[in-house]
Amino acid sequence: MPAVMIVDDSAYARFVLKDRFKHRGWDVLTVGSGEEALIQVSNFVPDLITMDVLMPHMNGIETVKALRAKWDGPIIMVSSQTQGGADLTWQALDAGASDFVGKPAPSQPLDQIIDQIIAKYEALKTPYVNRMVKVMPSSRPKPIPTHARLLIVGASTGGPKALARVVKYFQSPWSIPIVIVQHMPASFTASLAARLGQITGIPVRESPLAPQKMPWEPGQIILARGGYHLRLDEHAFWSEPGPRLHGVIPAIDVTGIDGVKAFGQDLCFTILTGMGEDGAEAAYQCHKAGGTVIVQDPATAVVWGMPQATLNKGVGDMVGTLDEIGSWLNEVIHPGFGIS
Repeated sequence: MPAVMIVDDSAYARFVLKDRFKHRGWDVLTVGSGEEALIQVSNFVPDLITMDVLMPHMNGIETVKALRAKWDGPIIMVSSQTQGGADLTWQALDAGASDFVGKPAPSQPLDQIIDQIIAKYEALKTPYVNRMVKVMPSSRPKPIPTHARLLIVGASTGGPKALARVVKYFQSPWSIPIVIVQHMPASFTASLAARLGQITGIPVRESPLAPQKMPWEPGQIILARGGYHLRLDEHAFWSEPGPRLHGVIPAIDVTGIDGVKAFGQDLCFTILTGMGEDGAEAAYQCHKAGGTVIVQDPATAVVWGMPQATLNKGVGDMVGTLDEIGSWLNEVIHPGFGIS
């Protein structure tokens, strides 16, 4: 059976998390501090570690840094859904954490969070095996598009780190709008927008809630608001509620298919790391419309599901590493024609 070590200073949190994992057949060890986690990781040898962020003495960030010197398995942060908790989560990811989930709201069943943790664990632990489509790294069968009028970038598990790596290549000002769709709880997107804005030097704005709509402007960069789908047409973009697609909201396919309808061959659509298949259908529609599809090489992704699902559709005009994609996309946004 798989084994999980739960690191949390709250005795109640340790008890309820242990109970839920036990009911799913996991072997569980709970510890109440980062110091104890460092001692027990070699004795218990877990397959997964869940980590609270805010702990006395040695906090979650410091514990992750220390654990990475001796253990390389998946570490999933269980983070407070506040601005402060989100900011600390990014620090934990920088320190070496694999991914995160938000602590459940009072109205949210704990089982949903456990399901999210296990799904992320399954995706993170599965090695990349290219069974269907042979991918050559740094593949560029199609020239960099110089006519793009909109760039959409989609990401899921592993996305915050991947996005930070890609956007550092963007040299401002650029001439076309950029839309980013990252699977993320609603309380974390504002913090991610601020983080990406620090890297690019351009303010990153969350998409506005309907009925408000924001018109396109050259050089803007928009992040899909968590908990809503980002919708768009040729003139404006906005966020609105709706059913989950592929189990997620915002969904990359919702935004991407809108993008294909509005911009057709003038759309550049990019898929980065993530589990599942969100974005693959929009990539296929973009390819059919004559647009450009750029895909992270699945072998280089933290989780290869979304890139591989896209390539399995038979599309992928350019396939490369994050650094290659960042460089390519910088060419896409300079000197595009922009929104007219």
